[in-house]
Amino acid sequence: MALPYKHAGTFLRSGGINAAVNKQAKLLNLKPAKRIVFTFDPFGENVTSIRDALFHMSTSYAQDTNPKCIVRPNIISTRANPTIDITLETGQKLLVKTEHLKTLEILQLFNKFVSSQFKPEEIATTVKLTKALKKKK
Repeated sequence: MALPYKHAGTFLRSGGINAAVNKQAKLLNLKPAKRIVFTFDPFGENVTSIRDALFHMSTSYAQDTNPKCIVRPNIISTRANPTIDITLETGQKLLVKTEHLKTLEILQLFNKFVSSQFKPEEIATTVKLTKALKKKK
């Protein structure tokens, strides 16, 4: 007698790497950042990921989170390794060397170290006193 088959999990496949990159791109929050400088040589190796990260961070959706944040590409021809220099509002500086990183890893690092510093402001709600609540007091 065979054991009955019990379905565990899902029959749907994941969206793949593009879905993961888009999910991380939607989580981008530039509020803690003051300036982000992408430095790369366009003719060098391993620059595709930094160019894709530049695209995602310069979209209008990401820019709307902090219009004062300056996102600048710095194109060089010295065959230097691609880097991202992030200056935070607190004065801290982060340097991300992206030579061997994929786009997904760059966005995950940014969300881990920069976007996570933004704490949403809590909105104070006032409750109007109705006649029934006034009578109870």
